[in-house]
Amino acid sequence: MSASSLSSELRTLCAEESARIEQVFLSDGDGRALIAKRTFLIESIVTSLWQQIAQEGKAPGKPSLVALGGFGRGWLFPHSDIDLLFLYENRDSEEAFKEPVRRFSQALWDLRLRLSPTSRTLSECDRLDPNNIEFAIALLDCRFLGGDQETFSRLRDKVIPRLIMRESQTLVERLAELTRERHAKHGDTVYHLEPNIKE
Repeated sequence: MSASSLSSELRTLCAEESARIEQVFLSDGDGRALIAKRTFLIESIVTSLWQQIAQEGKAPGKPSLVALGGFGRGWLFPHSDIDLLFLYENRDSEEAFKEPVRRFSQALWDLRLRLSPTSRTLSECDRLDPNNIEFAIALLDCRFLGGDQETFSRLRDKVIPRLIMRESQTLVERLAELTRERHAKHGDTVYHLEPNIKE
């Protein structure tokens, strides 16, 4: 199947299934079921598209496609970002797959999905960026979607545990600081007419 016909098929699937999920929710009010169905739908779209586009990359060192944060936990709310990590063994494989990853990301944006893509090598995941603590926290909920299973296993079984052991104090301190900043931004109150469910 060509990329354009797959994209058209996925656009129809996304629109029809999203409408069906919304109708079921409006009739039964089951928020947990809505989130699970939406996560399953988006995962189906992402993995189908990835299989089509990634197989076009002829270079060795195929990246792992990893769900992060809420998507990794299976909690994809209707307007949540789709947090994806393109995980590479090294810089050479990242360079080799730059064009397929660009086309994959563009295809998801064309489906009007709110994609938040990140590309990292294993060694970059092993370093804590104090200015991007959210990435380290999102890694805690990583989930394999496709690509190279071995690279993902190294991330999950070695890199993340080592990072947490080494940086746990900094992670906790920065997370507390971010929480205080968010609370201060909203007047230190939990009472809002339109709360952000994610926060």
